[in-house]
Amino acid sequence: MAAVTKRLAFGITASTTFEPPFLLAKRFSTLDHLTGGRIGWNIVTSWKKAAFKAIGLDSPIEHDERYVQADEYLRVLYKLWEGSWSEDAINPDPGADIYADPDKIRTIHHHGKYFKLDTRHIVDPSPQRTPFLFQAGTSTAGSNFAATHAEAVFVSSHSTTILKPKIAAIREIARKNGRDPRSIKFFATFTPILGKTDEEAQAKYAEAKKHASVIGGLVLFSGWTGIDISKLPIDKEITAEDSLEAHKVTSLMSAFTTTSKDVPKWTPRVVAEKAAIGGLGPVSVGTPSIVADEMQRWVADADIDGFNVAYVTTPGTFEDVVELLVPELQRRGVYPQTFEDNLTARERIYGKGQARIRNDHISSQYKYDVYKEDPPFEEEVAQEKLNEGKAEDNQSR
Repeated sequence: MAAVTKRLAFGITASTTFEPPFLLAKRFSTLDHLTGGRIGWNIVTSWKKAAFKAIGLDSPIEHDERYVQADEYLRVLYKLWEGSWSEDAINPDPGADIYADPDKIRTIHHHGKYFKLDTRHIVDPSPQRTPFLFQAGTSTAGSNFAATHAEAVFVSSHSTTILKPKIAAIREIARKNGRDPRSIKFFATFTPILGKTDEEAQAKYAEAKKHASVIGGLVLFSGWTGIDISKLPIDKEITAEDSLEAHKVTSLMSAFTTTSKDVPKWTPRVVAEKAAIGGLGPVSVGTPSIVADEMQRWVADADIDGFNVAYVTTPGTFEDVVELLVPELQRRGVYPQTFEDNLTARERIYGKGQARIRNDHISSQYKYDVYKEDPPFEEEVAQEKLNEGKAEDNQSR
């Protein structure tokens, strides 16, 4: 895909749980080189029992501890991506058979609770060094992680009134951490069903509902939340107490048990309707004008920066977005008319010239010229931080 595109950036999902950071750092640096800096990383921590068993682990790591581990994982990566190679380390001298000055390539010595390595990064600095960082999750632990590490956050909700305070909370944590809170960009799940007329769009929606897998949606819901929905009466209100599974997506559990004007009561019947099409976010059905109005409402009311556009059919949905919706958004001046080539993924978000990570991001403390190695792991200090995180989570509940 990168070989046949000029402007498209690629956000790749990879887990902090199943792969050593050294290998992930090498792979993403290589991809960043090959794409000219058009690489982003969607950071996930993984929670499914089946996934853990597939790689030989008996059970998932506890929710909050996964984020403590992920925080250390990211810091190891910053050391490799930002701190191992000096900007002027590459100094080719073919006559002397030299490509880089080894004295300007630092060996990283990391000895933490979860990861230990003594190595140099074996790939020279790529256009972005650190790929553009996506993350999803709005639990207390997830929000703290996002405010520390994420440059963009995927969010989902059926209601702007539920979503807005979650976004505001992450921005406020970022501000307290010394980051510009507006530098974190939020992208909300959004499913458009478009037609040249409202009747055409409604007909597409009706046809889609004929083929939607209601059972598939309910199974997905049960997996996310740990609620065996097959055991609940069809019109029983779903609550957090119905979840008997410790390992679940906490933010999705909250999304499907928090009521609003849009969804005053969550029941298996309502979940079946929502999960079949659109899943975690709103479904907007209508002409380009109607859908554009709804998108602009979400931007204004929820304080989001953009959308993670979901599809109903392929081919179909994205063709309609390009041919019908984009021209309407351009007419309103909220979507660019022209696009510049040769920009990195980060420059697409922050503007030309910001290929490297911002100076107010935590990774900047690991840049080569200011790098200081973290002290070795101490059990007592780490346990105290974990307990503080759990206490905050309990208070928020």
